[in-house]
Amino acid sequence: MGSSSLVGRTAELGRLDGALRALDEHGTAVLVVGEPGIGKTALIMETARLAREYGMLVLTSSGVLSEAHLPYAGLHQLLRPVLRHADALPGPQSAALLGAFGHLDAAVNDPVSVALAALSLLRDRSWQAPVVVIAEDVHWLDPATVEVLTFAANKIGDDRILLVASCRDNAEIVGDPRFEELQLDGLDPGSARAVVDAHAPALDPRLRDRLLAEANGNPLALVELAVAWGALPADAAIEHNVPLTGRLRDAFGERIAALPEVCQQALLIAAVNDSDSAAEALAGAGILAGRPVFADELGPAAAARLIELDGQQIRFRHALVRSAVEETSAFARRQLAHEALAAVIKDPIRAVWHRAASLTARDEVVAVALDDLAADARRRGVIMVAVTALERAASLSPDPASRGQRLVRAAQLAFGLGRIDVMQRLIGEAEALPLDPVGRARIAWLRLLLGDQAWAEDQVRSLVELTRQMAELGEIDTALDGLMAVAITAWWTNFDSTRRQLIAEAVEAVPGRDDDPRVLSILGFAAPLERGAAVLDRFTGIRPESIEDPEGLSNLGMVAGFLGAQEKSTAYLDAAIPVLRQQGRLGALASALTSRAWTAWNSGTWNVAASAAEEARRLGEQIERPAIFYAARLAGAAVAAARGDTGSVGETAEEVERFFIPLGGVPMLALASLIRGLDYLAQGRNNEAFDRLWPMFDTSQGATWTIANQGAVSLFVDAAVLTGHVAQARSVIDQVEQIARQGGDPTLQVSVCYARALLADDGEADAAFAAAMESQLPGWPFLYARLLFAYGGWLRRQGRVIESRAPLREARDAFDRLPAIPWGERTRRELRAAGEASRRRVDDPAERLTAQELEIATLAARGMTNREIGLQLFLSPRTVGSHLYRIFPKLGVRTRVELGAAMAKSTAMTA
Repeated sequence: MGSSSLVGRTAELGRLDGALRALDEHGTAVLVVGEPGIGKTALIMETARLAREYGMLVLTSSGVLSEAHLPYAGLHQLLRPVLRHADALPGPQSAALLGAFGHLDAAVNDPVSVALAALSLLRDRSWQAPVVVIAEDVHWLDPATVEVLTFAANKIGDDRILLVASCRDNAEIVGDPRFEELQLDGLDPGSARAVVDAHAPALDPRLRDRLLAEANGNPLALVELAVAWGALPADAAIEHNVPLTGRLRDAFGERIAALPEVCQQALLIAAVNDSDSAAEALAGAGILAGRPVFADELGPAAAARLIELDGQQIRFRHALVRSAVEETSAFARRQLAHEALAAVIKDPIRAVWHRAASLTARDEVVAVALDDLAADARRRGVIMVAVTALERAASLSPDPASRGQRLVRAAQLAFGLGRIDVMQRLIGEAEALPLDPVGRARIAWLRLLLGDQAWAEDQVRSLVELTRQMAELGEIDTALDGLMAVAITAWWTNFDSTRRQLIAEAVEAVPGRDDDPRVLSILGFAAPLERGAAVLDRFTGIRPESIEDPEGLSNLGMVAGFLGAQEKSTAYLDAAIPVLRQQGRLGALASALTSRAWTAWNSGTWNVAASAAEEARRLGEQIERPAIFYAARLAGAAVAAARGDTGSVGETAEEVERFFIPLGGVPMLALASLIRGLDYLAQGRNNEAFDRLWPMFDTSQGATWTIANQGAVSLFVDAAVLTGHVAQARSVIDQVEQIARQGGDPTLQVSVCYARALLADDGEADAAFAAAMESQLPGWPFLYARLLFAYGGWLRRQGRVIESRAPLREARDAFDRLPAIPWGERTRRELRAAGEASRRRVDDPAERLTAQELEIATLAARGMTNREIGLQLFLSPRTVGSHLYRIFPKLGVRTRVELGAAMAKSTAMTA
């Protein structure tokens, strides 16, 4: 680039040098922003030189406009020097990364898995030496690569990784809070004059002044115009008011026009190529020239300072040079360049794109090839590339009907990606073409799903009718997928009974799919009260091993969980989670872990609940799924509150309420109220607990039942009994009992048994407690322990002191095992009142650990290294090491051998 390109950049270079020197402490992501030619390239290349001088690993990638349609092209360029180490990653991560690059025949089920795998590879390399990642011209990188870079920028705080990216000041990435921005402006007058004098010392003063005014501090303009104007006679006249970009184009254009014809052809092929391969450029030029073309024939372009030849690569000295080569070439010449590239490129995917770019007439052969390419892109998880390929295939389709079908398919993919603007444009074009009934139905379906997302009754009725039509046309999978999306919306926003019934009837009318997991899931999500009993009955005959799709299995586990079938939920989820992890389906994995956390909460395996909730929370944050993130946080907060660690519970509830109140997320708000009530009960703030829980059931104030209310029933009864609101509690339980009978919910059934015992008159209490203890209540350890505590307390108050001690002892031990520390202490006080001293609870040292520390300690106790733990949990080895540094003193150990022994003795290791 020349040292003069860095004149006036001392402060900016010092800032990047400081980031390099700080890498042993923390990672940083910097975005260098500025207009074309402002010196971004020179600055980050000097940073790369310094990094190599410091012994760091430097990985580089440069955006090229013609590569933007190739999925992960920029990422592959970036990671190519270290890709041989991908095999050392855990299997799912290695498969995701190599599958994304087409090196492995593996489907990419979740694009985030590629980002996590790329970050893991960078972290793995940074363990050996600091890593500097340089991404130039991000605005021209393919979208999949940009997503990986922005993902990494948010995760490298504890890593020895510096990510330096550059882009124009109008790029979408500008303003992203994940990057520290380094804004480059024009050089100051003194520095600008020094640059001109260095490149054109003999330039006439009048021309120099004019050049300085025109360039306005832009380093590239200063250099290029100085070289061009330096050859002009002193009395040359320069045209006024010509835009700077035009001047640069003319400056480059004159040098390009002066090149030999074959050199111009090779240069143009290099400019439109999606690779920096010199061999491809020379081979393509050879086709156009009708003879072999050799590397030395590019010498004039290098001498004219248009390109740099680096071994087997051609690098344009600036992105504007590449643009100038293309803009100064006639359209027909550019088509010939693409055609030549298509003939010499061995990669069939790249060759198809160049072949398509070379055409003006329609060509079904190329359209079919693009169609196949779209299918490959979908398999690799880069949906927007598939959309682009189908749209280009449509433009090349001779048959209008085929053109319309491809546009509709592209629109469906765009809708699934959330690109509503693209979807609307595509279906607008498709509707003008002769579509078959399937195409028309798909467009109607998309327009309905788009709607206003309110899902009023008339919209749901239209959905039912369209479902019938699509089933008749054989589009059953599309219909079920759409119904699943609406059913999940019904759960999150608590549809009324009419709309729930309509969705249930629609899915029940789909023919021949009774064994499809989506059917049961739709019924469970949309109509848990109306169809809950029937769904639970059908679960009886479904074995986890009979379902191949882990996401379908996970959905069944979620439905079973909130319908109260905890054992069935655990079986489904425990079968699905390892497969989802292995396949890298991170969104589905995070959802499954969240449900597993709540199931474990209900079944009393609170260490499992805390661990699953922490992993789901972390994944939800990484993949930017707020619903999962908050649901997992609530599950973790439930465990913390019940154990007496109430510090952050209220804060979690407040955040959930701020997020979901505007969205109308009634079930999530119910869960937030549940953990607030639990938190107040744990602290003995019983009146506040009642005030928080009563609105969930007070129908006179508009309360509506949600499936999330089931977990709060017993807590509400506790609060009501402790505060003397027995009448309200009995009224609520009468309603809940009707709901339990209708839906067949086991959780509600045991909650009713529990409530009837606590609310019984003294004359009926003995029989009510006996009935509750003979029910399924022992399968809900926390609830059963509270029942024993209530029974023992009632016996003591009845004067049956000796009898009270046995259930109180059993309750104390059950609370200690969970551990539900506040309830255990209350039980000890009740035992003292019954005349029996109670031993102090022996603390388990592992209980001092946070959920994430417990997860790390458990893996370390199994003999895994920091690197292996980090790869499994998507954390840096340094982060793992920092956690272990805090874990060791909490457990009173000094070595990993002692850690293993301590964890083996701990109840935290048990499920």
